[in-house]
Amino acid sequence: MTKIIIDTDPGVDDVLAILLALKSAHVDIRLISLCFGNCTTQDSLRNLLTLFHVLEKDRLAAAAQGQAPAPISRPTIAVGMTTALDGSMLDATDFHGDDGLGNVHQHLPHHTAPAEWAALFQDTVATEQAAAAEAHQQLPFVPSAAPSYNEILRVLQEEPAGTVTIVALGPLMNVARAAAADPTTFARVRRVVSMGGTLRLPGNVTPYAEFNVFSDAQAAAAVYDLTGVVINAAGEGAPPRGLDLTIFPLDITSRHFLAEPEYMALLAARGLQPNPENVHQLVPIADGAAAVPPLLEWCHAWLTTTFATMRNIFGHDLMTPEERVAAGPVIIEMHDPLALWYAIQEDDNTTSWTVESGLDIRVETLGEFTRGMTVHDTRGRAKRSEPTKNDFGKWLLASHGNVVTVARESPYQDGEFGRVLLETVFGPY
Repeated sequence: MTKIIIDTDPGVDDVLAILLALKSAHVDIRLISLCFGNCTTQDSLRNLLTLFHVLEKDRLAAAAQGQAPAPISRPTIAVGMTTALDGSMLDATDFHGDDGLGNVHQHLPHHTAPAEWAALFQDTVATEQAAAAEAHQQLPFVPSAAPSYNEILRVLQEEPAGTVTIVALGPLMNVARAAAADPTTFARVRRVVSMGGTLRLPGNVTPYAEFNVFSDAQAAAAVYDLTGVVINAAGEGAPPRGLDLTIFPLDITSRHFLAEPEYMALLAARGLQPNPENVHQLVPIADGAAAVPPLLEWCHAWLTTTFATMRNIFGHDLMTPEERVAAGPVIIEMHDPLALWYAIQEDDNTTSWTVESGLDIRVETLGEFTRGMTVHDTRGRAKRSEPTKNDFGKWLLASHGNVVTVARESPYQDGEFGRVLLETVFGPY
């Protein structure tokens, strides 16, 4: 089994990434740690709990039709920091919707998780209610009222050193705080796979910064800096080493997408279409067809909103038919799913990923216009064993700086990953 911790701010592509993990039988999700980013931390919690609520509905619907649903992980869920390390907070509700998930709670309120579930994460009621629910295995997850950065350390302490990968899909404040609180326990992590940064492409929130890194540049810098610091892991005689960090910057993630025609092909194969009177709902194409599966119904509501947002951003509705053909289909970039997929497929010899190791990548934390920039020295100068005059930042000193791995290429081309994602989550079509 591949053991992972997912640290996330569940917006559109985060939820798809979580579904990829849940639908992969070889993956054991030990913890889902929540942060702010695409939305507030509390909206992150509501979105995640609703995902599990809908999955339960989907399981019951499948059972009613005589289908045996595949088992999925039953992870611990914990809520983490509500702001960046410096107390600031940024969100992406302009893209992901007011609730972080395409306003799905407004469009399909009957799917929203019960309020009682959210109450399980409050100290005053968590112990009694969680114990009662646990006794009857009523919940598809294990609630924890402890801060998620403490839960990260608990999982790393309980599992054998070097066996748990942290997949960071949002800003890195929870990861940074866990590492700062107990460096030796944190050093038991196998590796951290982080979606964030950009090296050769422009940023997506400023000209130079990618959203996750920009949202908490201080936390990102702290995590990146751990790659150049040798720490002895607690217990089991693990060798001292720096953090093994692999980043998925926009350079690779923006080339992997879900195209709207691919998604519509899935719907057609299932005998479904958007409701002409309410595009956020699905209806059967033929009379008397089977009911709409709850998971697909729920995902459709926020996917269709996101496709509409992308159409608006790039002005598709203002284009002539010829311009639309030239522009290509409307797509949603699959940033987080790609990073998650690598983290759970990296040991599979049937896949081929290209990564570049040993790069000194640092995060700018102070720049007025460059805060959150992921900086890499591209001057092509040779590293030196001794300090060099006017080497500001010690970029040329071999013993100084970070040691980061960057994902460069995946096995997927020309939208293939979008189909892999849909088939993993919803089945072949």
